[in-house]
Amino acid sequence: MKPYISAFLLIFCCDSGFAEPLIVAHRGGTADHPENTKHAINMALHNEADILWLSIQFSKEGIPVLYRPSDLKSLTDGSGLVSDFTWEELQQLDAAYHFKIQDQYIYRGQGITIPSLQQIIQSYPDTRFILDIKSPDADPVIMAEILDKLIKETQSLERITFYSTESKYLAELPKYINKYQPRNLTRKILTNAIMANDCKITKKSESNLANNTDMHHAFELKRDVRVVEKFTLGRGSSRAQLVWNQQAMSCFKINNDTKILLIGINSYADYQLAKSLGADYVMVDSPSTAKHWR
Repeated sequence: MKPYISAFLLIFCCDSGFAEPLIVAHRGGTADHPENTKHAINMALHNEADILWLSIQFSKEGIPVLYRPSDLKSLTDGSGLVSDFTWEELQQLDAAYHFKIQDQYIYRGQGITIPSLQQIIQSYPDTRFILDIKSPDADPVIMAEILDKLIKETQSLERITFYSTESKYLAELPKYINKYQPRNLTRKILTNAIMANDCKITKKSESNLANNTDMHHAFELKRDVRVVEKFTLGRGSSRAQLVWNQQAMSCFKINNDTKILLIGINSYADYQLAKSLGADYVMVDSPSTAKHWR
């Protein structure tokens, strides 16, 4: 009986009490299949991903398309900025041209193209998306108008949340649209919570929470940073690593409606840590691997 008792105690003591975080497929599963393509999306959903994180840019005529790098030569058989090409021209490119598995370009020439955002939203009417605005040269005001119109036409408001490392894009989105807080703000709050034991979030009233569309934060579970210290006679800097802990999570969760997405969860150990902290979502590169974690 002793082995069974020991096993029971181990499970009991290590149970975090939190629900399993939802799996977010990074770029549709960038480690498994050609990223931001319909094929990757199909396979991510087959591998039980709950939400799709997709990168968007804008074509020459302002059509939102799925693509991440600044130059088309990084992933396709073309070159140049996405915004230099029309939608029709982008359709001629091989979106899987440089993707390989075990040094084999198994998808090259298979007709995998750059999809439009509208195609994807309409093709997967029951799927939730996090859309990462990557366009390096888009006008924020025009971009916001295009996305506003698209969301209304596709009636997809409830299943889309926007993210960007460029706060100027998030700032121009209409207030009714769900979006993540600017990355710099999240990093600042996280740094203070971990390194100074100082929570910089104010608890909001229930009335304010009811209409809040930006109660979302996303940041790496572990992030290397450089810490700058001020001294009497100057400044000094050193390398450090920000790692989420319960203190930080409690700070962000001071408002109950806040949702936390932890990025870079690519091992079972990190998934278990994210779960124990109470993360709502975890971003993974390989949905085919992550489906075995829960």
